Amino acid sequence: MDKRSEEIPLEPWANIGFEQPDFEIIEIYRLEQRIGSLPQVAQDIRNLITRLEICHFKFKHHVLRIIESIGRMEIDINPDSIGSAHPRCGENAWRADKTGRSRKGQEYIWVLQTWLSGEKPPEEDPRGIPEKLFEEVYSSLGERSKHKEALVSALLDRLLYLETERKALEEQFESLIYQIDRTDICHYAFPENIKKTIEAIGELKPSPDFEGCSSHDEEHQIMALHYVMELNAWLHGEISETSRMLGERTLLKEWLVACLAKTIKELAWFEENILELSGSGELSN
Repeated sequence: MDKRSEEIPLEPWANIGFEQPDFEIIEIYRLEQRIGSLPQVAQDIRNLITRLEICHFKFKHHVLRIIESIGRMEIDINPDSIGSAHPRCGENAWRADKTGRSRKGQEYIWVLQTWLSGEKPPEEDPRGIPEKLFEEVYSSLGERSKHKEALVSALLDRLLYLETERKALEEQFESLIYQIDRTDICHYAFPENIKKTIEAIGELKPSPDFEGCSSHDEEHQIMALHYVMELNAWLHGEISETSRMLGERTLLKEWLVACLAKTIKELAWFEENILELSGSGELSN
């Protein structure tokens, strides 16, 4: 591989997990170098592409938002505000969430914390946690043990995005820790993914049919393929629904669309190459 490839930064590609740039990333980087200084709006849109995850329950919404942002060369969200309603931002962060998902996730966290502390479920929880959720979690976890307590603690750390030392636990429960690390409330399979992880801890073995972070089902695969094809069509000047959203072709837009197409392709594990970049757009701020 070209020695120059070692100089290509991979931070913008963090969500696809590459350790070395492939030829498509090299071509996209060369296109970026032709642009020169990137305007702040382009940097912000690129940041959104880096944050894109196919397993997120708002995957389609996020892809369309990015496409619209590229088309207008405007951004309607502060990238730093993304995830501010997630429980990792505090036990009251759910109040800023309109979907109800964060509240449900926070309830699981509260119940797991109560179990871990050795307390019995309250007869009437002041936070409004349903009695049925306490029954579900406590029943799934079963009889207490030091291993279950350590695994529940690891799950809480994962849900709250906390970094802790757990080498000994990983050595004994490697597969189960792997499942815990792929559990989050933002996954499209929530709350089934958390239910299955809690059940797995109760049985001290991972679930055989678990859907976790970085996974995708057939629906998301088809959705991803659709957008890769649409974005590639625009890169070759073809007319489509997405091309109308992207509008007039510029070098800056071509670079962003190529970044988005490559990211979606890798997130969905497609083997086909994205179409060769023409580099015909003209830079327009």
